Amino acid sequence: MEPSKYQSQGPTELPFDQEEKVPPAFNIPKSVLVVCILIIAIHAALTELVSRDTYGWVLGVFSFIPLAYDIPTNNLLHPLSPYWSPVTYGLLHADWMHVGVNVMWFVAFGSPLARRFSSLKFLIFLVLATSAGALAHYVFHMGGTVPVVGASGAVSACMGASIRFAFTPGRMRGDATNAPALSLLQSLSNRGTMIFVGIWFAVNWLFGSGVVPIPGFEGGIAWEAHMGGFLFGWLGFGWFDGNRARKA
Repeated sequence: MEPSKYQSQGPTELPFDQEEKVPPAFNIPKSVLVVCILIIAIHAALTELVSRDTYGWVLGVFSFIPLAYDIPTNNLLHPLSPYWSPVTYGLLHADWMHVGVNVMWFVAFGSPLARRFSSLKFLIFLVLATSAGALAHYVFHMGGTVPVVGASGAVSACMGASIRFAFTPGRMRGDATNAPALSLLQSLSNRGTMIFVGIWFAVNWLFGSGVVPIPGFEGGIAWEAHMGGFLFGWLGFGWFDGNRARKA
């Protein structure tokens, strides 16, 4: 922040409407903060407060398991789990590193969207994005038995939505809330957008498919869920961005 022009004038008080506003140390939207706290609290409870058997039951009922849609419901731990698991899997995580990475990226890319959308629209966006990630994973893993957990589908959707205004020509840096947004067709012809999309998909496939191993990481990565969420955010951004007049 540039020095105030009043700083050299001694202790003279500024008029009320000219006083400098000091930004808060952590400028995180409440909706983003609530989701982060919920994710952390759930993982803490499952790892520190419940038994191993209870943890297994929660994983079986609330994680996303493709096989649940291909067998009779009476063979499931809960007959209704196929209805809520495409959303609830996003609140579960494999370990604390998984939690930390998703929370960090969610704060970075979810915050600009939370400021552009209303709280209700942002929540609906996250629910649908998480479901889109589950659907994409199911398409590639029908009958799969490995549980899928993590908020990466929603985080990827936030990244996909953000590119609709991150590469707008002439956008003021740091003004994500009021930045004009590209239409879908404009984003498809925007060089910066398409380079980012290409690199993002390539990196996710290389690491997610195991072509390039991640040192110290033993679990699989549901890269298809990442891509499903990303595409939902990129293609569906206009449904949620209320001020359509801001389009560039």
